[in-house]
This record gives sequence, structure tokens and C-alpha cells, in this order.
Amino acid sequence: MSSLAALLKSATALFIVTDPLGLVPIFMALTQGATPNERRAIFSRATFAGFLLLLLFAFAGTGILSLFDITPSDFKIAGGILLLVIALRIVSEAHYGEPGGGRAGVVPLAVPLLVGPGAITTTIVLLRTYKLPVTLGAVVITFALSFLIFRYANVLYKYLGRTGSDIIARIMGMLLAAIAIKFIRQGVQEVFHL
Repeated sequence: MSSLAALLKSATALFIVTDPLGLVPIFMALTQGATPNERRAIFSRATFAGFLLLLLFAFAGTGILSLFDITPSDFKIAGGILLLVIALRIVSEAHYGEPGGGRAGVVPLAVPLLVGPGAITTTIVLLRTYKLPVTLGAVVITFALSFLIFRYANVLYKYLGRTGSDIIARIMGMLLAAIAIKFIRQGVQEVFHL
């Protein structure tokens, strides 16, 4: 597989897991009543904090696996199961939050909504599958897109509305479920040498 194809696959998987489009309604609720400058500060904090956290896991992910003697195949299976659970939750549950206060940029928008267990798992699996340069590229692309989506959240929400955002979240959940099954299948094939 070419580096560009690996980068596109990795960025797509990570983008689906972080689901910034599905978070637009939450973003709007969390920034309700905020001025445009306050809203910009909130989305800047959220994307920057999430970006730094995933970079940390991209660089330290291999060390974490080595510390606990976890093979890439083990992590693919475990990560795939976790992603599948998250995907099922995205597809079946409401995706909205409640208005919050001034800390909304980091909690809960950055952590755990943008960067939760699914994003961390995906980053480590991508690191073991495609190595560091592709994983870093996927993180950069994902958070650049997230930044743009939050920057223009007002416009997106105006056109998508709650129903449109909800539909997008469900579609992304189904794609995430397919990616999760792929991770599980690859891990099982590697463990049992199929």
C-alpha cells in the first residue's frame, strides 16, 4: 500500500472516531450565549488540547504496549472491540450535550468527546499498523479539519440542524463499526496465522 493511501485511510478512520461533525450540536450547546471571540477561544482550546493528547499517544503508544508486553495483534483485537462498542453507541444513542461553562473547550469537548478511548485506541493501532509518520499525518489532518469545522460551526449547524448532524453521526458510526470489524479480523488472522 502506498504512503498516500495509508495516510488517507488513517486520517479517515481517525476523523470518523473523533466525529467533529457529530459534535457540532454539542459545540453549539456548550457555547450558547458566548460571544464570537469566546467561541473562537473555546474551539481553539479544544482542538489544541486534543491534538496534543493524541500526539502524546502517537509518540508514547509503542512504549505503552511494550511496557505491558502487548502485541500489535492483541491491541488490534482489543481496540477493534472497543471501537465497535463506541460505534454501536454512536448509532443507537442521542449525541447531544448540555450547555456548559467556561471550561467547555477542554472538558468535555476536547476530552472525552474529541479525544476519548476510541481516538486513543485508533491512534495506537494506526501507529502499530502504519508507523509514526503516517499516524502523525493522520492526527494533523484530523485536527486541521476539526478546527475548520468548529470555526464554521454556526454555518454548518444552520444548514445541518440537529437532524442533519444526527444523521451524519449515525453514518459515521456505521463506518466506524466496519473499521472496528476490520481491526478485529486482522488481529485474529495474525494471532491464528490465518
